[in-house]
Amino acid sequence: MNKALFLCLFFFCGLCACRNKGGRHRDSDTVSLAAVLKEPEKKDTIVDLDTSMISLKKYGAVSLETVISQRWTFADADQAHWNEIFWDSATDTRQYPELALFPDHTVTANARCGLETGSWQLDKESREMRLRFQNGLSRVYTVRKIALKQLELGWAKEDGLAVIKLTAEGIVHQRPEEDPYFPTNNQWRLRPGSSETRAQIRKRIKECAHFYSLFFLDNNRRQEQEISFSGLPSCFVWYNGGIGMQSKQELDKKWIACFYSESQAYAAYDMIADELGRHALKWPEHPTSWVRQTGEVLEQLSGNL
Repeated sequence: MNKALFLCLFFFCGLCACRNKGGRHRDSDTVSLAAVLKEPEKKDTIVDLDTSMISLKKYGAVSLETVISQRWTFADADQAHWNEIFWDSATDTRQYPELALFPDHTVTANARCGLETGSWQLDKESREMRLRFQNGLSRVYTVRKIALKQLELGWAKEDGLAVIKLTAEGIVHQRPEEDPYFPTNNQWRLRPGSSETRAQIRKRIKECAHFYSLFFLDNNRRQEQEISFSGLPSCFVWYNGGIGMQSKQELDKKWIACFYSESQAYAAYDMIADELGRHALKWPEHPTSWVRQTGEVLEQLSGNL
């Protein structure tokens, strides 16, 4: 066996195994996907990947941080902590936590259930991943196991260790800022600490439209068969080939909460409704995908606001 490959295998097996007391593992910046990251055998559902996206499968070896730097969906947890992680007892609803980790060490956590943005750092020696959020809070996970599309984290709690399993697609954007979950694309969702001017409110809804443009384009590029809007704040109603507005009486409370006050949220609503009422948006005459065309039209809306 090639010596370099043997060392790579040795390091990564040590990383993925539970750490023995007092044990140490060999550090490395490179992970051989072909040799180590074994995934369940299944047919790849994505064909003709959009050129704006990168499949990590195409690399023979990538850095550990490159594997981590993608969008992870919480898939399961140990029985003792499942409810805490996946269920909101206050609203009695299922939660869909996620971690979107980016190469510049920024992070968007829980985009669908309690948005937090900030930064992340990984200590390869201890395998500790520390998340620091804009609100001053922090969280520390331990990377127990990792593969191209699978991640197992440990989270030390007062009542014991929570073991969390996450999944990913192994696909990332060529330009991370085109990912709808990139932190700067979600600042419009963070409630301001003081009343905003009309110009500031307009900037917030401009970013809202841009976020949804990226969201639709992202779903199209990932060739998603179903689009989930669960947990995302919105004032829109989506049609196959059209965009409408929710009624003010039934306006999403999560969307209202993105603004300083209810009155400012209604002012933002009126700005969007006025722009849609101008009928200035140009829809493709022969669309290949309603998802893609909606993303493109929303970018027009963002530009007009």
